[in-house]
Amino acid sequence: MEERARVRINLAQRELEIEGPESFVRSFEDRLVGLLERLAEGAAVPASAAAPEATAGAPAAAAAPAPPTGVLPTFGEFVHHLPANATEVDRMLAAGFWVQAHTPDRTFATAEASRRLAEHGVRIGNPSQCVRQNIQARRCFAVGRGRYRVSRQGIEHLRRLMGDVVPESIPEGTT
Repeated sequence: MEERARVRINLAQRELEIEGPESFVRSFEDRLVGLLERLAEGAAVPASAAAPEATAGAPAAAAAPAPPTGVLPTFGEFVHHLPANATEVDRMLAAGFWVQAHTPDRTFATAEASRRLAEHGVRIGNPSQCVRQNIQARRCFAVGRGRYRVSRQGIEHLRRLMGDVVPESIPEGTT
């Protein structure tokens, strides 16, 4: 009986996984090595190389592509990009970022972010504590009484969790 093998590449949650008999996984070796070399060089990855086709014997899973950089999807699509192991603090930060991108003063309130999450079935035990923890981690800061803004560190943290669905800055005209 042949050993089972598995290759898993995360690349900020866009993910690629190949699993099956060792000979099957080895058949992807050349493509994966080429893909990793191009990524190391900073070259764009063609879609065909990023997600090789799977056979019926061993499925390969790849996450859905993110929308174009600088365009925020709807709230539900946006929070769907959070990994399954994201904490309540991370979920509150993501909700706050989305809310602030859609308000004229580029800020969010705890209640607004919490309400958006609740509308999508995500319950936060203590939303105010989540915001305080984000402030302590310097991922957001207060700009007025009860109003907050996600910091540069917060945006970088969200980009590590969610990938390119989070723009490097808040896009203009999203309000």
